[in-house]
Formats: sequence, C-alpha cells, structure tokens
Amino acid sequence: MARADIDKIFPKLKGKDIGLSPEDFNNNCLAYALGDLHGWWEPDKYFYWPPGFPMDMKLSTVESIIKLHGYTVEWPLTEKPPTDAIAIYGRGGEWLHFAKCVNGHWCSKLGEMEDVERIELGDLEIDDYGKCLKVLRRPDPT
Repeated sequence: MARADIDKIFPKLKGKDIGLSPEDFNNNCLAYALGDLHGWWEPDKYFYWPPGFPMDMKLSTVESIIKLHGYTVEWPLTEKPPTDAIAIYGRGGEWLHFAKCVNGHWCSKLGEMEDVERIELGDLEIDDYGKCLKVLRRPDPT
C-alpha cells in the first residue's frame, strides 16, 4: 500500500518519519506483537488461538494471553517503557489492535498491510482500532 494510503487511514502518521516494511499477509497485529511473524492470531476456528483460552475478543482474555508471554507489568500510557512492551487498543471491553515497543520504539502490524515503526501510541487511534487502553511490559531484568 502506498504511503499516501496509509496516511489517509492513519492521519496522525501524515508527515512523520516512520519506517515501513513491505506488505505481509502472513501475520496480524497480535501475532506480530508476540513475535510470531508467520501466524494470524484471532479467536476464530480458521486462525490460531492459544489452547485453553476462550474464543472471544474480551480484553481480559487477551491480557491473560499476553501475560502468559511474559508481559506482566502494567505501565502508564504516557511513558516509554524501559523494557519490551505491548499496547492493547480497543473499546467497550474488547480488544481491536496491538502495538509493541522494542528498544524504546513503538511499532505495529497494520492488519494485512505493512509494519510501521517509530510511531507513538496515539498515532493508531482510529475508529477501527479504538483507543490505546493498556500497556503491559516485561518485568525489569534481575
């Protein structure tokens, strides 16, 4: 997808110096955030969903999945996390999108489109993704 199309969908990205990957139909935002570059994680019988978790879009369900992957510390939305983190977007108690912070930089997989890098959490707040509701980060190394 052309940068102009991305700017149209995500107007807060317009004019920002962001990184873009090629389009990739092999994974989605949740898989990308959890480090699975070859899977599509969605509570649907046609996609991957971790065994033992309800097949729903509830924020509480996806928080449990993310915490199982080591992101257990809640972090303020306004601060850059000191360790890897995952941001959860949604509304009405349901999740809609995810971003991840690696080495102090936020990035995200835009559905079937590109990965975007060097973004801010508010840049992705559109109707389809909702608002950034929560950030979970990995604990400080001991």
